[in-house]
Amino acid sequence: MNLKDLISELERQKPLKWDKKVDSSKLKMVLINDTPRLRIGKTDNYFLTEPCHEQIAERLEIPLRYYKRMASQIPELLVENVNCWLEMDNRKFFIRGLSDSVRAFLSERYRVIDHLDVLYCALNELQAHEAEIEDCYLSEKEMDIKIWSQKLKDFIRDRSDLVIGGLLITNSETGHKALRVEPRIFRVLCKNGMVMEDFVTRKIHLGDNLFDEEIYLSIKRSIKAIFQRFGEIVNVLRESTEIKVKSPQRVINNVVEHYRLTEKQKENILIAFGAEPEPDKYGIANAITRAAQFEDNWEKKIELEKIGGRIIGLSTNEFKRFDEN
Repeated sequence: MNLKDLISELERQKPLKWDKKVDSSKLKMVLINDTPRLRIGKTDNYFLTEPCHEQIAERLEIPLRYYKRMASQIPELLVENVNCWLEMDNRKFFIRGLSDSVRAFLSERYRVIDHLDVLYCALNELQAHEAEIEDCYLSEKEMDIKIWSQKLKDFIRDRSDLVIGGLLITNSETGHKALRVEPRIFRVLCKNGMVMEDFVTRKIHLGDNLFDEEIYLSIKRSIKAIFQRFGEIVNVLRESTEIKVKSPQRVINNVVEHYRLTEKQKENILIAFGAEPEPDKYGIANAITRAAQFEDNWEKKIELEKIGGRIIGLSTNEFKRFDEN
């Protein structure tokens, strides 16, 4: 998704969004055409997104596997369970909707940080750094924006190993993730990105005031601060090339096990390492982020980019443990 399409979609959604604070006594799950819906008040029935179903299960402390089994096999039982716990509850919930669907079932203390506000705030600051939008992503759970700045260029191993500095901005309007501004390095040689979480700025979607100008000021400060630390990040990456490994195969096996990656992801990491077999910490991290290019799912791509960054962020002793039997 490019920037123009992202803005167009967010602008389309804007008039369709709605929010309500509702007592649990005024909420009820109903079954219409064998499909569970959420009734707010006496007559308003809304469809439920899959992420919202997960939040209802979490808020009412219904085990998610059991919740999903009821939904697929005995929806009447799901409705009975949910309504029983809603009746026994004594809380207010913050409900976020989009048109005729409920998309979030949240604590009443939830702090609204909407995508469009984050995007326009970020674009305003990014202009000052001559930064460009590399790619965008929007789902029911989150918005991600990959950014790079051609002003931030340097090399790691040698002058042919060029990296470009940038950012990953993540936000969720539905409480699934916090607002995050993270450094992201783009490696030109193999066209892969690495998210450096150790340099992260994070804001939780909780607070007494739903709208807080300080949050948007913090986005601008975070962008500026991360761009200023590009040189520091480059030095960390260069230092990682000096930490050698005895058995890349063993390290990759242990990394896959530690981060609970799949056999297919392991295979892709080994292929990526074979394309550029550098037996050091930087080489292992790059194999992981390069393997992200094999993923069709955006969130899995980002997760591998983050795991590569986590490998770089490990202390020497922590990383060396992956090289042990």
